[in-house]
Amino acid sequence: MTSAPEEMNVRKWIAIALAVTALSGVPRFAGAEDAAHHVAPGDVLLITVYAGGDKQDEFELEVQAAGAITCPMAGVLAVEGLSVTQVAEKVRGILARDFYVDPEVVVSVKESGGRIYVLGEVKNAGVYSLEVAPTALSACVLAGGFTDFAAPRHGRITRLEEGKPRVIEIDLVKVRQGRRADLPLLAGDRVEVPRRRF
Repeated sequence: MTSAPEEMNVRKWIAIALAVTALSGVPRFAGAEDAAHHVAPGDVLLITVYAGGDKQDEFELEVQAAGAITCPMAGVLAVEGLSVTQVAEKVRGILARDFYVDPEVVVSVKESGGRIYVLGEVKNAGVYSLEVAPTALSACVLAGGFTDFAAPRHGRITRLEEGKPRVIEIDLVKVRQGRRADLPLLAGDRVEVPRRRF
């Protein structure tokens, strides 16, 4: 068991070590929130490049509607649906091949575009903020609700995961009745309500 003075000494040295690390220019790696984020149009990414132990470059890039960024030295890169770690690896691969020896690339989300798309048989199809429509059914309600020709039992959410589309089927009638959980949306998701077959 350590005495009170020894414990205070340990705490003091830990505090000093943390302060030195914070001031030493060590790159800030993406936190848990960034790591879980899938890049979507409207996001603003902060990209920092380190090489030879020093910061070489830093720039902010907005993800365009087509899901790509135009990155200095790396060119146009498709990033929609990728995690920030995957974006960093993509940029790093190009820079390591053509510009720097063993660079470190850190990507973080400075601003989240937070847009979702509601398509098909809703009264006001369009682009909406994820902040005000965080689930599939709330997105449809925000888009004015279903048209008379809608088939909400066959709703679909299309989500890009690692750059590949994944389709999730959702019965929006059961969700509305409380018999199924409403699905949380991610930035860039496309909610589609198909037309009813007569």
